[in-house]
Amino acid sequence: MIQIITHAFIANGKTGVVEIVFASADKKAVNSKMAELKTQFPNDYLAVYDLPLDTDLNKLPHYPSVAIGREDFE
Repeated sequence: MIQIITHAFIANGKTGVVEIVFASADKKAVNSKMAELKTQFPNDYLAVYDLPLDTDLNKLPHYPSVAIGREDFE
């Protein structure tokens, strides 16, 4: 099992961007990176997802995905 951190934001005032910014099997490293990113991007959407290895994520009931709109950042 690994964890990933996703970062979602509006670029140039109009384009929604969702990116994976960190992945690790070390929970302490994930927590440390998440704290750093929250400080760096206080108005953006950040989330940690647990991901089992060797799994088709589309077959899970919930997998890393984000639906965003401009209003999410106002």
